[in-house]
Amino acid sequence: MRISRRAAGWLLVTYGLLGFVLVVSGALVGLDAADRFERLATDANDAITSAASATDAAADSFANVDASLAESRTSADAAAALAREASGTLTALATAMSLSIFGAQPLLPLAAEFTTSAEQAAELAETLDGVGASLGDTRTDVARITPQLEQLSDELTALGGGAARGAGTPPLRVFVIVLLAWLLMQAVGSLLGGLMLVRPRATT
Repeated sequence: MRISRRAAGWLLVTYGLLGFVLVVSGALVGLDAADRFERLATDANDAITSAASATDAAADSFANVDASLAESRTSADAAAALAREASGTLTALATAMSLSIFGAQPLLPLAAEFTTSAEQAAELAETLDGVGASLGDTRTDVARITPQLEQLSDELTALGGGAARGAGTPPLRVFVIVLLAWLLMQAVGSLLGGLMLVRPRATT
């Protein structure tokens, strides 16, 4: 079926008018949506960057905790060794106080006190050994957590684009403007072409 010149003109005019409606609607809705998207993307990037910084700081803190735990365990082990040494010394003194002089043991009451002190020192050494072991277990847990936090910080930094505000935000508004300009050119072209077809031909 052949379409007349005038009918084709009106179709082009209608197409052009619809194009203008789309351009206006796109300008009202699309630009606003693009602006919201860019702001959300920027906020998300800032949040990810802050999270990366916080995670990195936590990793550094755990690394410092590991160093402190190492020093604490060294101190606990040293204190346990000293307490064990003191227990041995007190036991030796208690034995010395148990000596018999002409059948009498005048220092025997002191021997009992030294024996009690030696037992307490031995118990303290065992307690300090337990503290040192607990600190060692805690260091093991911290040693596992620290690299995980560092890896998470690196992943968040990479996800956030590494840095500055808006670094990874796509220029969506520019894309919308270019698209609207393209639609506007088509609408104008269709409208002008349609009007030329609809206009009566000049008679000679």
